[in-house]
Amino acid sequence: MIQILAIRAQVEGLVVEVVSLACLGEIARDTSLRHAVQLLSPASVVAKMNGRDNICKEDVEEVKALYLDAKSSARLLQEQQEKYIT
Repeated sequence: MIQILAIRAQVEGLVVEVVSLACLGEIARDTSLRHAVQLLSPASVVAKMNGRDNICKEDVEEVKALYLDAKSSARLLQEQQEKYIT
């Protein structure tokens, strides 16, 4: 999965540290490859906001906390359904 993520980052013109790719690989394993790929773009934005061109592990962890995968989102909605209008 890490190779796929590295290729995708290269296609998008992103510079991703090896540790960050490993972190994204773990996310892909735990959630889905699609979710991990979708985190590349916001991680790049966070890196640029912090004055860097390369995506570091902290950027990945920050966007991981901001963007839930589909299963986690559905579970959260189910657990907190009393807070929403039905």
